[in-house]
Formats: sequence, structure tokens, C-alpha cells
Amino acid sequence: MDAEGLIEIVRQKPVLDALREEGGIDRRELEQRLNVSRSTVHRFTRSLRDSGLIERTDGEFVLTPFGEVTAAEVAEFQSTIEAASELAPILHTAAAHDIDIDIAAFTDATVTTAAPGDPYRPVNRFMSLVKATETLRGLDPATINPLHIDELSDRINAGMETEAVYPSAVLEEILTSNPERARTVIGNGNLTFWIHDDIPFGLTLCDDRIGVGIYDDETGLLRTYVDTDSQTAREWAEGVYTKYRTEATPLTEKFDLSRL
Repeated sequence: MDAEGLIEIVRQKPVLDALREEGGIDRRELEQRLNVSRSTVHRFTRSLRDSGLIERTDGEFVLTPFGEVTAAEVAEFQSTIEAASELAPILHTAAAHDIDIDIAAFTDATVTTAAPGDPYRPVNRFMSLVKATETLRGLDPATINPLHIDELSDRINAGMETEAVYPSAVLEEILTSNPERARTVIGNGNLTFWIHDDIPFGLTLCDDRIGVGIYDDETGLLRTYVDTDSQTAREWAEGVYTKYRTEATPLTEKFDLSRL
């Protein structure tokens, strides 16, 4: 099948989706479902029959075995492209750090982006996951929004086991902006800091979900946060986290905590 034939099949995805869902549909039902004219349905179905994707049985159009495979692949193709589009900022950053991402692992992910009237949507989504987890591990090239630092500290003080890898400049800011808070969260034994000065993006591993975040260069706020419970995505996140955590330096080797 040539490129034009493949493009035509993708164009007929609504018909293929309808037949996948219903199993068999007559001409009139297709007209109503697709909200198109009789002549349009005739053109669609003729093209798909010529390609061997559908056949007519007892007055209804049904997918052939070849059509069933093709319909499933077209649906997966669309999901992959949609996921790639939403993950574009993360893909760009990952590529710059030679990190491969399996897009298929994120096709069902929740994507939260900042909006003009609600710039805190991504960080609020992240905090909703923090509230539901007992453990938190992560990489972060920037500090969390100040509005949420106290809430995050409260979760750590309440027993959430936390391990975080930050650039040294970010850790310096965290430790010196509120020394009393830093002494408390580090002293309770639930928080361990590590230092790595080339972190590509935010990465969080909670009990049930993993998340990836990108920050806005101008505002410093979390711009896009993508989270999923996909096992494949978790395996990827574990690999990325382990790499950077292994390369990281313990906080105590670069900072004198007695200064706090």
C-alpha cells in the first residue's frame, strides 16, 4: 500500500472506530453516527471495501480480519501522536540529555498545563499526588513554588519518606531561605537530599504514579506536569532516577548543616 492509501485509511478512522465499537453497522446507522450524507458514507465504505478492510454481511458493514488489525493500529497511531504532541516540551528536554522516552507508556497519562488564569495548575496536580503517597523520590532542577513548600514540609514531617536530588544552587536556596524549616525536615530523618548539577527535568516517583515536569524559563513555575500509573513508565522513571541518584553527591559532602 502506498502513502496515499495509508493516508486514506487514516482519514477513514471514524468509520473504522464505529465498526470496532459496534461490530456491524448498516448504511443508515453510519450516516447518523458520522453525521454525514448517504453519498459520503457510500464513498467511505467503497474505499474501505476496495482496500479489503470491510465487507458487507446481511446488510451491515463489518471489519475483515485485516480491517480489525488495521483499525487497532490506526487508533494506536493517533494515541501515540496525541501523546507526543502533549509531551513535546519534555521530549525536547529529554533529547538534549540523551534520554529516551517510550511515548506509548504515556498515551493514557494525565497532562496538566499552566493556563493564563491558572498558572498553578501543574503544581497543584503534583501536590494532589503528594497528599496520596507515603513515599516520594524525585529529581528537580528548580525549587517548588513557595506557596506549597510548607505543605510539602508538613507531609515530610508527618512521615512521608522523601529523597530528592537538586542542583547545588537550588539546595542552597532551600536551606538558607528558611533554616529552621530545613533543620526540622532534615532532622526528623524522613528527608534525604542529594546534589546533581545537570538535572534535565522534574521527575517524581510516588507510591502509585510517576510524574514528569517542565518549568517555564521566564516565570520559574512548573509549566507542564505529566503523570501516569503505567508500569512501563514507572520502569523508565526508575531507570532515569537511579542514573542521576547514582551520580549525585550526598548533601553533607558539600554543605555544612551545622550552619543552619
